[in-house]
Amino acid sequence: YEMTLRLVNRRKWLVIDARAPQPPRNVGRIEAVARTPIMGFREDVSIRVTPDDEDSRIDIRSASRYFDTDLGSNTARVRKLIEDLNSAAENDNSKPAKKAAPAAPKAPPAKTVKK
Repeated sequence: YEMTLRLVNRRKWLVIDARAPQPPRNVGRIEAVARTPIMGFREDVSIRVTPDDEDSRIDIRSASRYFDTDLGSNTARVRKLIEDLNSAAENDNSKPAKKAAPAAPKAPPAKTVKK
C-alpha cells in the first residue's frame, strides 16, 4: 500500500481518498485524479490493495470523465503503474534486510565524592 501511494504521489496525481488496509476488511483504497498530458483532461483512477499472505493484490482502474474513447491513455497509465510497482517491489526485495543499529555502549556510572 505504501509503495503504491508513494508512486501515485510521485506522478503528482491528486489523491482524493487514501485508506490503508485495516481489519476487519483488510482492503486499502486509493482514489486519485490524473490529468492527460496534452489537454489536461481529468481521468479518475481507483486502486484497491488487498493483503495476500506476505504480498498484496492490487487492482487498478482508470476511466475518462469526458469522452467515450480516450485513445489508449487509461490503458497506458495502468500498464505504466503496474510496471513501476513490479520494479519497485523487485528493488525492495533485493535490498538486504535493515539491521538494527548497535546499541551505544553505556557510560560507567558517575563517581560520587563524599565530603
